[in-house]
Amino acid sequence: MIRVGVIGVGAMGRNHARVLHDLANVELAGMADQDAATAQQVGVATGTRGYQSYQELLERERPQAVVVAVPSDAHHPVVLDALAAGCHVLVEKPIAATVEQADDLVRAASKAKKVLAVGHIERYNPAVLELKRRLEEGQLGRVFQLHARRLGPFPRRVRDVGVVVDLATHDLDVMRYLTGTEIVRVYAETKREVH
Repeated sequence: MIRVGVIGVGAMGRNHARVLHDLANVELAGMADQDAATAQQVGVATGTRGYQSYQELLERERPQAVVVAVPSDAHHPVVLDALAAGCHVLVEKPIAATVEQADDLVRAASKAKKVLAVGHIERYNPAVLELKRRLEEGQLGRVFQLHARRLGPFPRRVRDVGVVVDLATHDLDVMRYLTGTEIVRVYAETKREVH
């Protein structure tokens, strides 16, 4: 049994809380969100306590691991505090606001001997897993090129980092995962039309 806390209970944090609540070997340690009412609401829904301060969650509940689902510009300090409290961390992507902050988090996790994982959830999409299996078995031949396209409205939840950092990272990660190689070249195009 592992005790897991959730820090940030917006759309993604709520989803993590729901999934963790239903896992057999997980005990939810608590929820934290700057919006105290939201933290309490999600805490009640998952049978845990809600905190307005993530530091209080870390101190009082002493989780073994946390999910960090706060706005991207807050990842760096929250993840550092969680690692310092002795927690393994699953952080929503992007890992941090800058490459320097990301490198700092990786070093801190290594020094603390804790797992720091980034939420690249598309790797676990059943369609992606099936495609990976077929590629590995040689059923689809040799891959020469991969192409990704996203169509749809701009999601409100990605305003802090933008659609490229929030969504295109999934596409790039899936390409790397499927092929087992690094990306050589990227081309992007954007257009906005209103009808």
